[in-house]
Amino acid sequence: SDLDWRQAQITVTQHKTATVVTLPLLADVGTAIADYLLHDRPAGIGDNHVFLRSQAPHVALASGKGMHHVAATAFARTPTASTGVTGHGMRLLRTSLATRMLEQETPLPVIASALGHRGIESAKHDLAGDEARMRQCCLNFAGIEPNEARS
Repeated sequence: SDLDWRQAQITVTQHKTATVVTLPLLADVGTAIADYLLHDRPAGIGDNHVFLRSQAPHVALASGKGMHHVAATAFARTPTASTGVTGHGMRLLRTSLATRMLEQETPLPVIASALGHRGIESAKHDLAGDEARMRQCCLNFAGIEPNEARS
């Protein structure tokens, strides 16, 4: 991935689809990354990856299992808040991102792309956490009578 501090963008290659995606680098995310780079990232390492293992060997966090472990460990250290989103580790991050983007009325193709999906059909699992909006899709059947069974 590439960080463009001046344009406030991050460019990543999606693991699932090998698609290159450029996303906005939100101010609070950029600040957190800068803080990590300046204060927490192991110093003197010749690896240009942003995130490295905190224990030797200080190599890139390359696998999904490694990223899941980092996320799950971080969540285990935080007080649990009622977010309305279920899951753990990276699944919780993906579902939370999808839900927040949907709440901000981000178009579904943009959400799917940000999550690394090729289309909106495969993004439905990540959007399942937005129960309040899903309830708005229910139809009112008042005044509709069922057909009587034919004999």
